[in-house]
Formats: sequence, C-alpha cells, structure tokens
Amino acid sequence: MANEWWQQLPADERREYQRSEKLSKVPLPPDPCLGKIALAIDRALASENRLKAEGASQALVDRLSRRLSMPSATIRVQGRRPPDGEGELHGIYRPAEGTEQDQISVWMRTAKRADVVATRTFLRTLLHEVGHHLDMRLLDLPNSYHSRGFYQREAYLFRIITKGTALAPGGTAESPREPAVPPPQVDVQRGLALLRATVDKIEGRSQKEES
Repeated sequence: MANEWWQQLPADERREYQRSEKLSKVPLPPDPCLGKIALAIDRALASENRLKAEGASQALVDRLSRRLSMPSATIRVQGRRPPDGEGELHGIYRPAEGTEQDQISVWMRTAKRADVVATRTFLRTLLHEVGHHLDMRLLDLPNSYHSRGFYQREAYLFRIITKGTALAPGGTAESPREPAVPPPQVDVQRGLALLRATVDKIEGRSQKEES
C-alpha cells in the first residue's frame, strides 16, 4: 500500500525493510536436541523454577546460535512482568555495547496475578527476542523492523524447535496456566530505541525483586 509507514523511511532503510519482508525462514535445519531443550523449559515453568527456566532458555539460545554460526546472547529469565504503559512487557532485547554480550530478558509471570505463563507463550516471546538478535548478528538487518517476514521467521523457529514434541503447533499438551496467546508487540515505529531507553529502569526493578 502506498501509504504504509515504512515507505516514508529513507531509501536505505526502506530497502532494509523490504529485505526483511522477503525473508520468511532462517537457515536452521531440524534438530531433535532443540525439542528436548524446549521440553526442559516446559518442565522448569511447570515447577515454577526461575533459575531452571533461565538455564534451559540459555541452553536453547546457545544451541541455536551454534547451529547458525553466530554469537550467542545472555539470557535472563525474570519474575513478574513489569508494566510498559500499554500492558505488560513480555521480553526485551538489548544489543551489546562495547565488549558486552547481547542480552535477552524474558518474564515468566503475569503482571496482575503473578501466574506462570504458558510454555508456548514463553517460547514465542523468547524467540521473538531471538529474532531481533538474528536480525542484528546474522541477517544484516540492524533496525530489526517488525515486518511480516520478521513474524514469519519467528514462527518458523518455533515450528523447527517444537517439531515432534507436544509443544508443536496443534499439540494438546499445553499445561493449563496462562492461555497461549501471542504477546502484544511494541509499535514498530518506536523500535529498538524505546527498548534501549527503558531496559535499565526495568532491570533495576527486577534485581530489587530478586534480591
């Protein structure tokens, strides 16, 4: 459509958005180990064990990164979701500065009732943030727009990782915690700049809760 917001971007950014639109998959072959790690995340959430969920999430992202020959990211699983002015913040990606490693934070409990989220929701949130990491470190898409291709890549990763498990799309073994609905996303025009501006405040609050 002629009036789509991205068409108002500078020419180089429009070309980046169009590249992102066309990429629907990532070069990740099926890997049974990924499904086993996804099930470990499911068990950790079922037991409400934050540290185990964090360890399994780190293992998943480390393996994905090795299979895709890109640097990994540090994963932090935190407790109750903080408000972000539009609802609840589900996850956040923070690109590295200097010699630091990229960081992904994902929250495992709802803001209002502190219920542990459903595994599929948790995985989709984690993979959404991994999608930003892929854009930055593998696909040469530094603005990491929320294009149609971005969401297709996220869904593709989810299918590859959960293939052959009860967590696969259409499976019935989702534990009855929070309904497995897609998390609300930040407006693409606010982009990563908003994430970078809010992460320090959120991390300070989370560290206080964990202490």
